[in-house]
Amino acid sequence: MSLKKGKHQKGKGDKRPSIVLVFGEDENDTKSIRELIEGLRPELVGQVQHRRQPLVLIKNARPEDVPERAQRIADAVDIERATHDVACVFAHEDCDEVEPKHLEVCAKIETALAKAGCPAHAVVPAWELEAWWFMWPDAVQAVRPKSWRAPDDHLGKRVGLIKDAKEELRKRVVPKDLKPEKRKGFPHYQESDSPAIARQVREKNLARRPGAKSDSYSRFVSSVDECTVG
Repeated sequence: MSLKKGKHQKGKGDKRPSIVLVFGEDENDTKSIRELIEGLRPELVGQVQHRRQPLVLIKNARPEDVPERAQRIADAVDIERATHDVACVFAHEDCDEVEPKHLEVCAKIETALAKAGCPAHAVVPAWELEAWWFMWPDAVQAVRPKSWRAPDDHLGKRVGLIKDAKEELRKRVVPKDLKPEKRKGFPHYQESDSPAIARQVREKNLARRPGAKSDSYSRFVSSVDECTVG
């Protein structure tokens, strides 16, 4: 789903740089999604840009509020079109429910943005982005190799069925034999660790080699593969 031309029309000799834009719920999410896109498509390194604003807040929005929230993103993309060829837009929101509920959220986000004149790919991890990290336990441990254990508890399983994935990940990175006196001050997983985990996935070339199953991640991979950048 490549983005169609906006208000800006190319003229002769107009060679605006192509970019892929990522919007999300917060900056940790958008940075993580950028890393994963570049991990899946190394040729896009340097062309994927994340934006802090506007936030993607469509999932739980009342029907009457959806058009305005989608239009904020569409307007931001239009501004970018003045100086760049915006090839694709990715909009992230966590599902906060297990698979296949993510499909409903994807449809709501993509429909709203299409109506606002901004075709986009919805990125909706089920339950949360943290569920995806269970597909690459070695990448997680590599972020804090002296403290964390590799959370390999869900290898070969469907991580899209993990409830409260963030809390589950916090528990699973703690070594099973950690002594009580060392629990105080232990560097538990925080949302701010997500971009570093995603970077490890990219640098270790693991983005196309998940160790577990996730329908929501598979959908994301298909979306990234559909993105055509000139």
